Amino acid sequence: MDQIKRIGTSIIAFAALVTLVGCTSFGSSILAEERINYNAALQITNDEQLLLNLVRLRYMDSTAFIEVSSITAQSSFQSGLQGGRVPLPSIAPMFGITGNLGYSTQPTLVYTPLQGEDFIRHLMSPLTLERLVLLYHSGWDIKRLFSLCLKEINEIHNATRAPHPDFVPSREIQKFARIVELLGDLDARGGIDLLAEPQPEGATPWYFLHIATDVLETPEAQDLAQLLDLQPGQTYYRLAYPSIQTGKVSSRDTIYVRPRSVLGIMSFLSQWVDVPTHNRENGRMDDSPYETSQSSDGGKSPDFPFSIKSQTARPERAAVAVRYRNNWFFIDDADLKSKGTFSLLTQIFALQASAIPVTPPVLTLPVGR
Repeated sequence: MDQIKRIGTSIIAFAALVTLVGCTSFGSSILAEERINYNAALQITNDEQLLLNLVRLRYMDSTAFIEVSSITAQSSFQSGLQGGRVPLPSIAPMFGITGNLGYSTQPTLVYTPLQGEDFIRHLMSPLTLERLVLLYHSGWDIKRLFSLCLKEINEIHNATRAPHPDFVPSREIQKFARIVELLGDLDARGGIDLLAEPQPEGATPWYFLHIATDVLETPEAQDLAQLLDLQPGQTYYRLAYPSIQTGKVSSRDTIYVRPRSVLGIMSFLSQWVDVPTHNRENGRMDDSPYETSQSSDGGKSPDFPFSIKSQTARPERAAVAVRYRNNWFFIDDADLKSKGTFSLLTQIFALQASAIPVTPPVLTLPVGR
């Protein structure tokens, strides 16, 4: 009789639990778990896709991008009771009840290949001064920003011919590296700023490099003016694009810059992919122009805060890694400089890609069916 009472009590308790669970909203708990999972998966795969395309460029292979246009998920909760005879040891079988609780989610992913004229045009279009200033004010230091995004400043080139294999870093590269180093030193002490001045009637704003008065007499500010052939002692220098009318830089109160395109930035960064030796020996790959530590004029090649390593085994400590041509390519998780440069590239790519109209989805995958 006591066993019957205990079984009856268990049935009532389980039925109450099922009723309570069935009446409870799982929306908030599902959101708390699934949103983080999707966010992490999207971030990881975006980084892997970008890294893969850098490696492809190093091998001179074609690139491809696929956008996750949308993620939808349908969640469901199942519960039930089932009765039957329960065999009990040493006594006759008795009637019993069993229950089940279940939860499932079914995501649907929509993929859109990024291709066509609009996408290629945005990849090949140089960054605007507006976006350079925007990136600077979002927290990126000017040294990294200019080293990555500018191919020329006042006719001083920053590896504009890369990735041609016959290119060897020259004194001009050293000069550009010195300029961005001086800018970085002044930026670190809060002595410079990039500013925008609105123009009337909706015209394009003017952009300026502002040098604070308290650093004008420093050796860094004086060396910067000399290297860029600027009028020393000024606190504002206009930033502008060079043009045919400009010819050789003559205005000493203007800094003329030529930004890179996204594809140009990616081609530039791809030269720091460490290609396995056997791929070079079998003729699949040329040496990078930046792998030489000595330039033709005897100077050292400039250091750049980026490196993609390679090995045959899957890396144990990687910020992002992809497998390509039977090798693993990765950014070391302890390489903070490379991680920062790669993060900047992801933001630049997102800025350019965001302006591209998305075509209707061409591939929809219901996961789990």
